[in-house]
Amino acid sequence: MQYRSLFVFTLAVLVISLTALAAEEAPPKNVIVMIGDGMGVAHVTAARIVEGELDLERCAVGGFSATHSANKLVTDSAAGGTALATGQRTDNGMIAMAPDGTPLKTLLEHAEDAGKSTGVVVTCSVTHATPATFLAHVDDRDKQPEIAEQIVAGNADVILGGGWGFFVPKSHNGSKREDEKDLIAELGKRMPVALTAEQLRALGDVDSFAGMLAPDYLLWAEGRDPSLSEMVTMALKALSKNPNGFALMVEGSHIDWAGHANEEEHVLGETIDFDKAVGTVLDFAEADGNTLVVVTADHETGGYAILDGSLDEKKISESDFSTGSHSAEMVPLFAHGPGAAALGGILDNDEVGQILIGYMEQAAKASAKEEAVAAP
Repeated sequence: MQYRSLFVFTLAVLVISLTALAAEEAPPKNVIVMIGDGMGVAHVTAARIVEGELDLERCAVGGFSATHSANKLVTDSAAGGTALATGQRTDNGMIAMAPDGTPLKTLLEHAEDAGKSTGVVVTCSVTHATPATFLAHVDDRDKQPEIAEQIVAGNADVILGGGWGFFVPKSHNGSKREDEKDLIAELGKRMPVALTAEQLRALGDVDSFAGMLAPDYLLWAEGRDPSLSEMVTMALKALSKNPNGFALMVEGSHIDWAGHANEEEHVLGETIDFDKAVGTVLDFAEADGNTLVVVTADHETGGYAILDGSLDEKKISESDFSTGSHSAEMVPLFAHGPGAAALGGILDNDEVGQILIGYMEQAAKASAKEEAVAAP
């Protein structure tokens, strides 16, 4: 019995020591969150059948995320995005706010506290639900003109997607505003702003920029210019100039719309396009060595199921959708790089946000400590 007690005591000490050591480990310098909007397990499976192999498979850690919101079993992008962006669940329709209307601090705001650069890259409007949960705080996702104002007043260093219609005056052709505010001009006071692909590519070597390349959302993957991968490359080039690191959210927004429309061709095209962007990010992360990459979804859309096909022929011959809306299915969760081990297994979506924010808080504390030591 004495030997058994000694063994248990020694094991307990070892566990405590390893836990303390893990807590002292430096957090990742950069955090990149990639959200395939509406991307369920079947979406990934279908893309893998057609492609044979995905860049997602390069991720060392995998699991699932449960997506229910504070008030519904089936979440929407506003509540699903809020959980990932803030580490707290909210009611459907709310953007980075608690159910009682209290603003919730986002991952990007925590990153700014740590002296890091921040950005979002999406294929929808930058004012749409998912990017908005990282950039703004409103009680209704439909308040996109107000979200645009908060984006302009905020501190994000890269804002890339569609949505210029929410930033131009009502009198401007294509405007989606009900006032004459010229938010493009306001945003231009703190960063270069591009409204076309040509203007975007002509920006040159900058450390911050905005690109809003359509009045609302961008085209489907086959007609999109630039591609999501190219947009991500531009964002990484700018954000990585900050020696303190950065936090970036990338969304493959159109996967969701393909699911709503029950269009398998677009489900495949958008999921594969998103996976290529994942490959671009993983290439950067592996070369950098201090970047955590997290790939997941805010919810599943379409209740998509693969019923038959051929791996040899790389085709799906039979499939079905059970809904034109969202489902309550868990979604895939992948992670790669420093800190990835904490993201394996089954997690609630707010837990994913809490882990990422924890890394940002660690970085902010370390930065504050360094400043205190350096102060005279």
